[in-house]
Amino acid sequence: GGGGGGGGGGALRGGDLLLTVDGSPVRSLNEAEAASQASASVQLGVVRDGAPFAVTAPMLPSDGLGTTRVLGWAGLLLQETPDAVRAQRSVPAQGGVYASYRFYGSPAGRDHLSP
Repeated sequence: GGGGGGGGGGALRGGDLLLTVDGSPVRSLNEAEAASQASASVQLGVVRDGAPFAVTAPMLPSDGLGTTRVLGWAGLLLQETPDAVRAQRSVPAQGGVYASYRFYGSPAGRDHLSP
């Protein structure tokens, strides 16, 4: 990804104002989603703190199904790491396990294993 002026740094942050996707103006989330469907990555025109900049964002395919398999182990619910968590925590695209819940009074709870 690229970054530009305004401290873009190649990542979007809360409060950023999205103006364009691949050069086309967008005025709603639906327009932004429709404009980003055809590419593996898109160029976003953004304003942060009054300064415009551009950033390239990869598009990730999603089937919309979310979690399809969960495993219970020692009072933890384990699953594949959701895409949203991967994006927020910079988790690699492959591998790993996400603990989504811990049952009170379980071995995981007694041993202070946290989701």
